[in-house]
Amino acid sequence: MHGQVEFGKRLSAAAELVRPGAVFADIGTDHASLPIYLASLGRIKHAYACDVAEKPVAVAERNIAESGFSHLIDVRLTDGFCGLEGLGITDAALCGMGAELMAQLISAESAEFIKRDRVRLILQPMSRTAFLRSFLAENGFSAVEELIVRDMGRQYEIICAEYTGEPYELNPVEALLGRKNIARGGEELAVLCRRRRLHLQNVLGGQTEEEQKTTEGLISELEKIENEVLK
Repeated sequence: MHGQVEFGKRLSAAAELVRPGAVFADIGTDHASLPIYLASLGRIKHAYACDVAEKPVAVAERNIAESGFSHLIDVRLTDGFCGLEGLGITDAALCGMGAELMAQLISAESAEFIKRDRVRLILQPMSRTAFLRSFLAENGFSAVEELIVRDMGRQYEIICAEYTGEPYELNPVEALLGRKNIARGGEELAVLCRRRRLHLQNVLGGQTEEEQKTTEGLISELEKIENEVLK
């Protein structure tokens, strides 16, 4: 009998961004936790749990079978979006990987269909979120939602993006924090500001005089936003 799966706030937040009735692809699925959770909520029409390595695929197959959702979730041994075109995918998640890898997978020839089919992307990078935001902006992917989530004492950023074909510019602070996060405010934004500010302060010593001026300006802007949020 199917039971509703409980798991962390990070993946729960990602799941909330998947549209009801979606045909869902989980890229880098690992244990297939996200598609199993979505199936338990009755949120998806079908899912593809995808991974490039054989061991995670075997674990995913076992977990899906044990969950009782084999009729809803197919497992694919594939690199990124390879072999997924023509399956009617509407929403796709890339969670728990680096921003550079995400950009590489989204830019691959095999992923061209996500632009044509306007596939919703739910992205949870483990590093270089500013790089990812800038990549999305430059390549015409609009951020329809951004979240800052705290899970097990760690802060995570989630970006939900859809292709429009219209590139746009982000200023450095928007790239670091996210426009929607800035607009929303809140305690987690203040924590993110502080994290970004401390990182920039740590790299000041190795910069040229011109770079230091730019970095100091960013630090000042982040401190201003942090103070505004905490008022």
